[in-house]
Amino acid sequence: MTTKAKTPAAIKAPASVPARDAAIGTLINEAGQAAASMLAKCKEAAGQAAKQLDNSKPIADRIAAVVSLYAADFTAAGHNVKALFVDALTLHAAAQTPVMVNVIGKDGKRVDTPATAAEAVEMSKHNMRDAAKQVRDAHGMGRKAGGGAKPKAKPAAAAAQPAAVTMSEVDGFSQWLNNLEPYFSDAVFHGKIVARMIELGYTVSKAAKGRVVKGAASA
Repeated sequence: MTTKAKTPAAIKAPASVPARDAAIGTLINEAGQAAASMLAKCKEAAGQAAKQLDNSKPIADRIAAVVSLYAADFTAAGHNVKALFVDALTLHAAAQTPVMVNVIGKDGKRVDTPATAAEAVEMSKHNMRDAAKQVRDAHGMGRKAGGGAKPKAKPAAAAAQPAAVTMSEVDGFSQWLNNLEPYFSDAVFHGKIVARMIELGYTVSKAAKGRVVKGAASA
């Protein structure tokens, strides 16, 4: 004899579908408006703060001096607000520095286009932040690779030995390698990859298949 399984009380359907709560809807809308206006407010604040920049100081010092005036405000507003403000202020401080921005061209496709730092302030969040990084790099304000404590020198004997390859490094490399082809064939990322390779002293060209390059991870 079979018995009909009982539905657990915890997963029973509610007696009626809840109606929209206007208060909840208001909170959701306010959250959306705050997110949309954060960038605009940060740009507006940076535009006014640009008048406080002391052009007699080195560019990094003049930016830091203004940012320090509003330390308490940034503590209350949060890290994201401070980061956007500093990026916008950096572009104001180096207004004529040339940068590259990614915009939609006449054919509807995205293309890297030259602009000034001042022009980049009024662009999208991505372009503004990327341009600010370019300005910092151009003026030597970016964090240098290997910054901080200097690594201890390895003994001569140890330096002669090839570094062991860990499984995490192999996994990381495999993931990077798997993503290489989609990025390389992408209209936007391809140009950035080629530019970076040229920067490092390499050129990109198709090669015959079958070439074997031996190294630490080739086994």
